[in-house]
Amino acid sequence: MTHELRFLERLRQNVASLLHAPLSLVGLYAERETPREQYALTLREPYPVVEARLHRLGFVRNLVSSLKYRDYETPPQTTVASWVRYPEGALESDDQLHLALYAGADRSTTDVYAHWEPSWIRHPIRHYRATDVDAEEGIRRVRSLFEAAGVEYAVLPAEQRIGVDAAATAGPPLK
Repeated sequence: MTHELRFLERLRQNVASLLHAPLSLVGLYAERETPREQYALTLREPYPVVEARLHRLGFVRNLVSSLKYRDYETPPQTTVASWVRYPEGALESDDQLHLALYAGADRSTTDVYAHWEPSWIRHPIRHYRATDVDAEEGIRRVRSLFEAAGVEYAVLPAEQRIGVDAAATAGPPLK
């Protein structure tokens, strides 16, 4: 099922790119940088395999998410997909676990960035304003889910995930 929605993911990315400039004129956004402190883990699998795994773990593709990118000293890279998990179901959960997936350098790995945030369904304004976004809780939750499901992952330094240029930007995470 995840491959059937891939064209919608590409459409979301194109629409977000087109909308960002006009929205920014009035103080809104359709694109955002993924903060470095949201890096949760790396899976030694290409993202289509990871997406199937996420689907089995109760995640759904998040087609309304803003387009995320990670901007290190290397060229900016956009997410290949955005996924969300609602612990009590989409209509009942006040919060959601949001994952941003990035293809690894050789596309055989997938970097997962995570945060815990207000549900966009139940609290759209708090969600859009990024009120109460908690990277540590998101990382804890995704690692816990993967460990309970027996999914092996690695936590890699930026220079191993992104390349040597990432080491040049060592220091406090960007906000």
